[in-house]
Amino acid sequence: MHQLFIDFKKAYDSVRREALYNILIEFDIPMKLARLIKVYLTEACSRVRVGKYLSDRFPIRNGLEHADDLTPIFFSFA
Repeated sequence: MHQLFIDFKKAYDSVRREALYNILIEFDIPMKLARLIKVYLTEACSRVRVGKYLSDRFPIRNGLEHADDLTPIFFSFA
C-alpha cells in the first residue's frame, strides 16, 4: 500500500502566476478568458498588519488564494 500526502497550502503557494497564464494559452483557453484570468491574478495585492501599523499595499506575484473557488482549477492547469 502506498500513501501520498500533498500539502495543498504549500502547493498553491508555489504556482507562478505568469507561468499559469502561459499554460492557459497552451491549453487553447480563449484569449479573452485568459486575459481576464491574468488581470484577476496580477491585480492581487495584500497588506500586513503588525499591531496598529498597517503596511502599504504590495503586489502578490506567486501563489494562489487559498479561499478562492477557482484555485483548484488553476492549480490543475499549473
